[in-house]
Amino acid sequence: MDRIIRKAGRVRVSRGAALEMSAILETYITELTREAIKLAEHRGAKTISGSDIKTAATRYEFKL
Repeated sequence: MDRIIRKAGRVRVSRGAALEMSAILETYITELTREAIKLAEHRGAKTISGSDIKTAATRYEFKL
């Protein structure tokens, strides 16, 4: 997790920061996946697509 955080800038990352980021991302990814599943089901698919993920992310106002 710290490697991902460090990509944003050259900083040191505490264990607490990495754990917090991990917990937040897990929640976000779970909700994003739920939304993507709804989109896939709406179009009659059993498999979520990259497009479903992108659409779900824009609904959560996440800029790609």
